[in-house]
Amino acid sequence: MRWRLLLLLLALGDPVPAQGAQAPPAGPSYTDLADLVLASPVILHATVTRAQRLPRRLAPDVPQGAARHLVEARLVSLVKGESLAPAGAEWLWQGPAGEAPKRGQELIAFLVPAQGGRPEVRPYRLVAAGAQLRHDAALEARIRAILAEARAPGGIPRVTGVRSGFHVPGTVDGESESQFFLAAASGGPYTLVVLRRPGAKPLVKVATGDLIDESAAPVAPETLLWRTLACDLPARLPGDLAREDGLVRDWEAARTMIGACGRSAPSG
Repeated sequence: MRWRLLLLLLALGDPVPAQGAQAPPAGPSYTDLADLVLASPVILHATVTRAQRLPRRLAPDVPQGAARHLVEARLVSLVKGESLAPAGAEWLWQGPAGEAPKRGQELIAFLVPAQGGRPEVRPYRLVAAGAQLRHDAALEARIRAILAEARAPGGIPRVTGVRSGFHVPGTVDGESESQFFLAAASGGPYTLVVLRRPGAKPLVKVATGDLIDESAAPVAPETLLWRTLACDLPARLPGDLAREDGLVRDWEAARTMIGACGRSAPSG
């Protein structure tokens, strides 16, 4: 057993430090979850069969108050990944001492395949911090929704900046329209539209085609398009666009209406 564990540790490499086996009650933010889903070659729903704490000599770099465990689990379902699902899986998990997953606990693990292991148990590495979460039906549904959207035509949208824009005052006080033409690394074309009407809050829409009037729709929260708008749009308009008061005001309104990115760590 000791020699097998040593060989497995070499195959798995260093684990990504994690904060705990359990997600907070509300679960991870949409952005954090989408980052994990998109970065993970393999996502497993598995039931823990054993969590073996590594002795200090095998985990000398673990900080005080934390522990590193070899987690062994039986596959419940393959959420994403390999065509041939393993019967069992194992990976290294690091988190606060006393918070290791218990036998029988169901987990969602975001993983990268590792070398070695046994035919019946495949070794993996956690893809990032927080990549081991307690399973529940709502979490799995969120993951599968992200996967379905990512596989849809057009791929994963990624906005990189603002190419140009214009602002048009309306015929009555308080009425106006701004359009911002966005640069994108994938998907698009994207046009951010801000409409103002007297006595109403600004309306923010995104057009995803060439016919802006027909394709513009409100930005749906917890979508991959919302994610790139919230996380990748610049805080301020570039160049000459920043000199036009109407554009600046509407850009700030759009950023506020779209909301904060919600990412707790830099994405890879």
